[in-house]
Amino acid sequence: MKKILIIFCLLFLVAATTGCWNLKEPNQRAFIIGVGMDMTEDKELEISSEIAVPAGLGSSQVTGAGKKSTFTVVSAKGKNFMDAGQHMQAELSRSVFYAHRQTILIGHRMAEQGLDKYLDMIIRNPKSEIRSVILVVKDGTAKEVIRAEPTFDPFISTTLGSQEYSLGIKPYYYRMFLCDALSEGTQPIVPSIKADPSRGYVYAGSAILDKDDGLKLIGYLDPEESMYDNWMMGKQKKLMVTTSIGKGNDTISLELQSLKHRTQIKMVKHMPQIYISLHGVGSIVENNSSLDPSKDEDLIKIQNKFSQKAEDTVRKLVDKAQHQYKLDIFGIGEQIHKQHPREWKSIRPHWHESFPELPITVSVHLRYRDPGQTNSSL
Repeated sequence: MKKILIIFCLLFLVAATTGCWNLKEPNQRAFIIGVGMDMTEDKELEISSEIAVPAGLGSSQVTGAGKKSTFTVVSAKGKNFMDAGQHMQAELSRSVFYAHRQTILIGHRMAEQGLDKYLDMIIRNPKSEIRSVILVVKDGTAKEVIRAEPTFDPFISTTLGSQEYSLGIKPYYYRMFLCDALSEGTQPIVPSIKADPSRGYVYAGSAILDKDDGLKLIGYLDPEESMYDNWMMGKQKKLMVTTSIGKGNDTISLELQSLKHRTQIKMVKHMPQIYISLHGVGSIVENNSSLDPSKDEDLIKIQNKFSQKAEDTVRKLVDKAQHQYKLDIFGIGEQIHKQHPREWKSIRPHWHESFPELPITVSVHLRYRDPGQTNSSL
């Protein structure tokens, strides 16, 4: 009987020590949905966190005076991320919880200063969500965007992630940003937004960060350039192209749904020659011209016009990358690394100097799959 009692006591102690004795209930946590990172004029880090308000989520359909906000934004300054976070915690009655963070916003001034010194916490902290979407705020602060009232969703952070889907862009997560920043032959190209007083924000293209110079911002690509760059990198799933054709203001719009890309590297006397080819198939969604896509002659004219316009845009983009920014924003170095690993070992040390002089050939081929409900314009 004594042995049975001892065994029972031991089992009770094991059950007691393996329980969730340190569990925190949801009403003890402040769930951070989005984070904005800014650099003040005094070069101090300012963190702005969008925190969910559970009481407001239940009243999201209520209008008028009875409606409660679904989120609140708390800001704090500090020497680094955790220092600012500690100051922010002092303003909250609940412990901050980062595992539900959906968005990381980087202010323009902070991007200019460089991001390399402020990445450690996001990687090191096991509770930090690296699948957060990352964006740069062009000519503004992350704080003003994260305070914006969303139109459809309860949180602006959710809206920012959803918009990339609506634009046909694959969401650019923080883990993808890390891969680009740590790779040998790719520069991080981060989606960009711009603060707008009436709408909260607007899509502004992409921000170019130089990983060889502390991940500092060196310039932007406009929305059209960004979509073609994403296409070349395999990050664009669909694209709308509109071109003028014929006389006057005649235009045709083609919605591309099937986008393919290929970067071929040929080594000539130990030097790479680059051949980039883009292929797209889509449907004509608007035809304001006299051309009839059901006729072979008009069809060829339409497809050639679309292909030439896209090819001219890509060539200008390549010229801009080589001679204005002098950075490989297309992942060409990574392709050389994959296709010619031995040659890449000798090219890598001076890739930054070699890229502007590379011979890059571009070809774009677009064709249509469906003329729409009618052939010629109504």
